[in-house]
Amino acid sequence: MTTMLAALGASPAQAQEARTVTGPATGDADVFLTYVSCDGLFDAGSAPQSRLNLGPYTAPLGRRSLGLVPSGSGTASGPYARFDSLAGVDSSLSVAATGGSQGVSLIMAVTPSNPPGTAWAGRASLSAPAGSWTQVSAASSTYDWSLVDLATRAPVARAGSATPAAFAAEHGDGEGFVVTGFGCDGQPFNLDAVRASGSTFDFEGIALSTVASVDRQQAAAGDQVTVTGKVSDAAGRVTGDPLVLESRAPGGAWAPVGGTVLADRDGLARAVVPVTRTTEFRWHRPESQYADQGWSEPVTVTVAEQAPAQNAPEQNAPEQNAPGDNAPGDNAPGDNAPEQNAPEQNAPEQNAPEQNAPGDKAPGQKASGDAKGQQGSGPVKR
Repeated sequence: MTTMLAALGASPAQAQEARTVTGPATGDADVFLTYVSCDGLFDAGSAPQSRLNLGPYTAPLGRRSLGLVPSGSGTASGPYARFDSLAGVDSSLSVAATGGSQGVSLIMAVTPSNPPGTAWAGRASLSAPAGSWTQVSAASSTYDWSLVDLATRAPVARAGSATPAAFAAEHGDGEGFVVTGFGCDGQPFNLDAVRASGSTFDFEGIALSTVASVDRQQAAAGDQVTVTGKVSDAAGRVTGDPLVLESRAPGGAWAPVGGTVLADRDGLARAVVPVTRTTEFRWHRPESQYADQGWSEPVTVTVAEQAPAQNAPEQNAPEQNAPGDNAPGDNAPGDNAPEQNAPEQNAPEQNAPEQNAPGDKAPGQKASGDAKGQQGSGPVKR
């Protein structure tokens, strides 16, 4: 509350471009999320839990919104916004609650008409029905006004009901701040498209990075390798998101290996898989409520290919063929193998005297009756 009151003397807000935030912190001193008692600015409230959500329904900006879960009833959570002009207050937001939500908007302003040491306090009851997003604007809300002693925080006088612009027209314009929040009934709700002090805030997912590693980069066919996945945020904190392992042959199509792998106590996902050939692995991080999907860079496990069998050159010894077989170079009658004819060596004929049987004619001898001087065919007389 001290911070809120000190804002009354702060410098005017600088107009800024719309920007995306990934949690309840805006980084802006003039617009930030806070919580207050639903009864008034001076009563105590309790802090809610926050989360990022897809939707619900169709988010007013982007795809996500900021979910707030009250710790109990009686506290309103939402944006604080400083303004320079009560008449021109521009604070607005969109709210959604699947079960509906009750809220409140509280204004504190100082105008020329209020006595020193006092300020104008306004309170407006709000309601967001279930089933859709509802835009809530401080400028269009009707507040119950009272004059408050800043020292005792007690009301001094009542000033009726009016919108900020109508109240400023009657009591004078001035600077101040407004807190608009929901959760007074203790029901969870979501905020998005917060606009105030010249800025617009869109709540979207956080940036995550996924890294894959293997216990070995070389393996034999049939070996098992361990593939580890780690997910961390921009600050390097391990988030332990569930992952799905994917693999492919180099240059092929990616395919999942098994189902979702949950992180262990160290926040790491591990899978033990066999390899039969060179394989690339990567981790797929599915889309979640608070982050878009993503993939790690691939890692490769190389499996050496088995060398093909080496056949020695055939040594063809001359075949030894059984009688009737045609061995190389030995052509049986009728085979048309190239003939290797050695040059004919014609030696002088050596004609041995023929030995003829009786009645045969041997060279130089004439048969009986053929030679002269021999008569008849009887034996020769010696």
